[in-house]
Amino acid sequence: MLYSKLVSIPAQTLATNPYCSNLDLTEGVITRVWVRWRFGSGNLCGLQLRYASFAYWPLTLGEWFPSTVHPLEFSEHYPLTTAPFSIDIVGYNQDDVYAHTVWVAVLVERPVSVPGLTRLLEYLALES
Repeated sequence: MLYSKLVSIPAQTLATNPYCSNLDLTEGVITRVWVRWRFGSGNLCGLQLRYASFAYWPLTLGEWFPSTVHPLEFSEHYPLTTAPFSIDIVGYNQDDVYAHTVWVAVLVERPVSVPGLTRLLEYLALES
């Protein structure tokens, strides 16, 4: 399943107090990520993708994906097995005047279900 979101980061948003938006996903495995900046951001912005308040993309501590005209796309294998099934899109914008928009997309492959297992788990949840 492909999930995507356009996020507009307001002008004068500092990296020390970044803008945050949430992208709801489903249980599964994140297998691909795309980041596209709208034209004109001029390397004034940065972006992190976080899961459970930890910056996983990029993983290097304190780093951000910089805004650029070049699209960013990479393969991943990150299982989402416990709630919350969402990632935070966190960004800063050093522009004094304009907000800048970034498009983020995440491909999540659904887990292979075992026949009857879902019904068993639902039954056990009702019994507790």
